[in-house]
Amino acid sequence: MLVQFTLKNHKCFKAEIKFSLIASNYDKNTRIKENTLTIEKFNLTLLKSAVAYGANASGKTKLVEGIKAMKQIILNSSKEGQIDEPIGVTPFLLNTETEAAPTAFEIIFIHENELYRYGFEADKRTIRAEWLYHRPKTKETELFYRDYQNFELNKRKFKVNDLIERDRVRPNALLLSVAANFNEKLAVQVFDWLKQFNIFSGLEDVEYSAMKMDKGTDRQGLIDFVKKADLGIENIGVKSKVKAYRVQDTVSTTGDVSMVRDVPSMEYWGEDEGYNIGNVKTYHKKYDENNLPVGQVEFSMERDEASGVKKYFALAAPVLEVLRKGEILFVDELTDKLHPNLAHQLVGIFNSKETNPNNAQLIFTTHDTNFLSSGLFRRDQIWFVEKDRYGAASLYSLGDFKTDKVRKEDNFEKNYLNGKYGAVPYLGDFK
Repeated sequence: MLVQFTLKNHKCFKAEIKFSLIASNYDKNTRIKENTLTIEKFNLTLLKSAVAYGANASGKTKLVEGIKAMKQIILNSSKEGQIDEPIGVTPFLLNTETEAAPTAFEIIFIHENELYRYGFEADKRTIRAEWLYHRPKTKETELFYRDYQNFELNKRKFKVNDLIERDRVRPNALLLSVAANFNEKLAVQVFDWLKQFNIFSGLEDVEYSAMKMDKGTDRQGLIDFVKKADLGIENIGVKSKVKAYRVQDTVSTTGDVSMVRDVPSMEYWGEDEGYNIGNVKTYHKKYDENNLPVGQVEFSMERDEASGVKKYFALAAPVLEVLRKGEILFVDELTDKLHPNLAHQLVGIFNSKETNPNNAQLIFTTHDTNFLSSGLFRRDQIWFVEKDRYGAASLYSLGDFKTDKVRKEDNFEKNYLNGKYGAVPYLGDFK
């Protein structure tokens, strides 16, 4: 489970921000208490979901991109193709103080009942600092700390001394990534957890749901999940592509001249073919003049279905997969194109112990203020992103406000829209 993510000097975030899923202890409401999970071993109570609000261009998407950037840098850092490649960080460029300063990431998480804290600082060409701490029980242990190319190692617990002695860690490569590439046990554990961190970026992710529909083990479960949304869909299928090749199929030969024809070739999905929305088919009931069902009509997901149907289908497989495995799903603009009632049902699935027995976590951004009055969230689950007049974004929680300023019986939606919590646009006179 994700405990905390820290980011500094990345894109619109100039100062350090901390996105924490550690629950505060102020709310004793038993109904909302279901939104949390207590890890007694580490004396932590974690939130199962969180939502972030903010004006357009405030930095909500950049928060998602920050987490995605950290994950990609870690997973790709040890690849040979990265020898001369920039690291992939983008500092805050609207200030002379930060444009050449390093970007910092840190993430705290629990994996297989052990707690890890990992982070690094980097500019575009160099890893300036890197650290990894491990807490298998009650005491946190430093596994390594790096200052440029100087490494302090816990040689007994993090066995990578030979990599350092043989100079196998490039200045633009992370020690963690190189260690995982050489199967260092604890480094591999961090990698395994990162692969459970799923980031949903939009309709292009429909390819994943299409693949699961075609090859997944729970195809019917995916269909049932879509049918629950009252979209009029009875069934879903993925059809193989038809691709035309110019085949040297001789029709007749006269002297030295051969006549050829194009022969269409039916193909199944190959390893490198991929999936796309154009090959997803939906099936709707067809009725006679007495409104009695007489069969089904095939529709194209791409041409015939509404954008909200496409969005929900794209979300379906990631949501079910994350719930089944107890992983993490980060979605930018979850409610875009979805009816509020449908979006609320999706979020409610993650907060419920019955439908989320494996303690998956959902983190999303939205403009849908109905969530603030829905009763689905505690105060510490509600976050705001706000940009100042100098272009720098900040991140804070409704739980950060003093309890005498924000009470649980307050109308959060009304107060937010009236600007009481900030993170709203200050509009000019459009006349």
